[in-house]
Amino acid sequence: MFFTQFPINMTRRESRKMLASPYLMHAAVAGSFPPNAASSSEADGRILWRVDRMNDGGSRLYIVSPDKPSLVGLDEQMGWPDFEPQWGTRSYDNFLSRISVGQTYSFRLVANPVLNRSSRGGTSDVTNQRGTSKRIGHLTILQQEAWLIGKQAYEGTGAEVPGLFANEAKSRAQRNGFEVLSNEAGVPHVVVSNSNKVTFSKGARGRSITLVRAQYDGVLKVTDADALRQALTCGIGHGKAFGCGLLTVVPLGR
Repeated sequence: MFFTQFPINMTRRESRKMLASPYLMHAAVAGSFPPNAASSSEADGRILWRVDRMNDGGSRLYIVSPDKPSLVGLDEQMGWPDFEPQWGTRSYDNFLSRISVGQTYSFRLVANPVLNRSSRGGTSDVTNQRGTSKRIGHLTILQQEAWLIGKQAYEGTGAEVPGLFANEAKSRAQRNGFEVLSNEAGVPHVVVSNSNKVTFSKGARGRSITLVRAQYDGVLKVTDADALRQALTCGIGHGKAFGCGLLTVVPLGR
């Protein structure tokens, strides 16, 4: 696996155009790999990407992938092509191999917090014309937090825990090999921000897609090293092709 960081030149018109469309960004990232590169969920990892807004007003693209990308074309579109490459790729395998149970990390995840049921506490389903379940986005911050950490999100809020989360055997975080730590008051160390809904077209004449996104920042403890490695290399949740699902972790103190 490889981990790539690419600083985006925000002064370029093409950069702003691409950042406004997850579909265009998906196409640009996919074009940085050969046609036979892994692009869907696989046991040994898949292509994941995410754009982070930086504190200085800039933006940075992160890519995790089984193959090493060539970002020369992307640099021509939204980088500084007249200078030495500002982006870099390194092996991710050494870091992944060192993950073990009990370690603590700060983390960031941009996800697509959705469910496939029409009633968040009930049992009825909503289906589309093809008879498959429709995905419904969690729109409140508390629901989006619970999408990741389950009923733990409701601790200390005084709000009743919906059945959808109260009846979960494991939260999504637990299923992916980690737990979000809490402070002395029992409040989970996680902040949900940049919650938004974006609508874009899939191609020039493609269907319209609406994507609910939320950014999660917090502190986690590893409970299952293999499951966390799977989450880091295969992503969490839906919308992976469009910039969701990439979880990144940094050892505390760095």
